[in-house]
Amino acid sequence: MARLLVLMSALAGMMLAGVAWLVPAQASDPGKTIFARKAIMWSMGAHMSGIKAGMAAKNGKLISAHARAIAALSPAFASLFPKGTETGKTRAKPEIWQQMDKFRAAADVLQTEAGALAKVAESGDMARTGVQFGKTAKLGCGGCHSVFRAPKK
Repeated sequence: MARLLVLMSALAGMMLAGVAWLVPAQASDPGKTIFARKAIMWSMGAHMSGIKAGMAAKNGKLISAHARAIAALSPAFASLFPKGTETGKTRAKPEIWQQMDKFRAAADVLQTEAGALAKVAESGDMARTGVQFGKTAKLGCGGCHSVFRAPKK
């Protein structure tokens, strides 16, 4: 199971590495871009849940694999919101495009915190990993969600 998870995490990272240059500054197909954005964000949420499960099971390998996947997904995050994807079936608030510098800064925080989480998870120190997981959730995820994501309808 752990090997499969590591393989899936690696594949997710490789996929996202290709996504960054595929998403143009102006979306040629906003629906597909929004779909890809949602899929990547769902994946990041699933990896956060995987870390919670790994913490409960005290499974450092599981935690580390999920943390590496989040760190791999985070660098291209801001590029998933090109002009032209403001409308449609999305919870992304208009503030993203109105305050793109602030949004990019929040995305940079996500990348920093996710990288720190992957590093500390690799160490196997459960206490430090738990602290960094909380920081990643609050500052990395929450830093965008609290300002730039609309509530569910």
